[in-house]
Amino acid sequence: MARGLGRNAVRQSLGLSVWEIELAVTTGLLRRLPDRTFDPVSVRAAEADIEHFRQLLAAERRCTITEASARLGVSADRFKRIIAAAGLAPVATEEIRKYGQTLTVRYYRAADVDALADHVHADAELRAAARAVSRSEAARKAVQTRKLNLARAVAARAEIEATKPTLDADGVRVLLWTAALMAAAGVWPGPLRPLHRMADPRVPPLTEILRDARLSRAELEAMLAELTPRSVELVRLLVSPRDAEQELGVPVEMVPAELPQFGGHLLAPLLREAISSPPPWLLRARAEVELQRAVQAEKRRAAEEVSQRRRAERAAVDQATRAASRLSDESVAEMFGIPADVIRRLRPASGRWAADHVARLLRKTPPWLRDESAARAEADRRRHRAERKAARRLSWRSLWAEALGVPLDRIPDSVGRPTRAAIEAARREPPRWARKTPPG
Repeated sequence: MARGLGRNAVRQSLGLSVWEIELAVTTGLLRRLPDRTFDPVSVRAAEADIEHFRQLLAAERRCTITEASARLGVSADRFKRIIAAAGLAPVATEEIRKYGQTLTVRYYRAADVDALADHVHADAELRAAARAVSRSEAARKAVQTRKLNLARAVAARAEIEATKPTLDADGVRVLLWTAALMAAAGVWPGPLRPLHRMADPRVPPLTEILRDARLSRAELEAMLAELTPRSVELVRLLVSPRDAEQELGVPVEMVPAELPQFGGHLLAPLLREAISSPPPWLLRARAEVELQRAVQAEKRRAAEEVSQRRRAERAAVDQATRAASRLSDESVAEMFGIPADVIRRLRPASGRWAADHVARLLRKTPPWLRDESAARAEADRRRHRAERKAARRLSWRSLWAEALGVPLDRIPDSVGRPTRAAIEAARREPPRWARKTPPG
């Protein structure tokens, strides 16, 4: 059996790179022996007709989508659409890790990619035809749109001529057209600028008619200039909703819609006329407002009564709870089997026997409540401690009186210990009870 050739020998013989040799083995152009060497027969056959071998190898070249689209002279997206239409499947797929994610790379045979040239040409012709049809359709639609816009403009101009107000027309109508003309022309003269802040739902439809008429800015400004003198006078007569509500005595929402107004603002002459001789709607609105106020006042009074009643009920419950939570000296004495006069002397600092406190004493009885002798000893101990505390307090008060020259009866029992620092501080800033003049 002939000995196989090594990779370097094949490279020198055929003038191939390493990846080209691997591609030739993968596609069957060269045969590799089990010992990883190359079959001399296949190598000599390739060497005998090297040009044909290179053509076959070039046809087997692996191309990514980017390389294949560049080979055909189209974009990557267009190449994807073409292979989807032609049903071309990749010859190899590889997953690589890049940019922190896993990407799938598909490879296609160069010969299969070149065979798609007819599909590319057909696709280009179809796209060109589609563009031509689209342009024709767009042109047809543009003509129809221009006709419709022209017809709309003619109708809008006729409507404007028929409905635009004169200087002696209704004031609110003049203001509506003025605001619409300013919005369509994009100009807001200073005296008329308040109209820009008053939103009226009747202005946008008029503005749309003016825009449909395709009037030039000069025509819009001419119409606006014609109405400006009257509009400036009318703007000065407008009364804000808040002021109108105060003068009418009813919310502005109750003003009927048929009453002339612009953006919720009323004209002063109409407002004065309604106040001087109230119409039926104003009388009914005032009566309704008074009725609502009376109803609200009655609701508040009833709510206050309910609140007071609930507060009183809670206070009574709290008082009953406090009373129920207290036990008498006799009850406690009976529980522990100790005379009542001794129990009275053993009361807590609060001065009363709380039920929860007694329950704790019953659960864990201290030594001084286990018999009468221990209870009397505890009562005597507390009495002696209270006497010592009172004597100590009296001595402190005496030292304070002597140090500050203040009568003893003016010194409170809660005064602290008369240390040297405390006495010096009191001399610098005497407390109320140590001042020469009694507090007022």
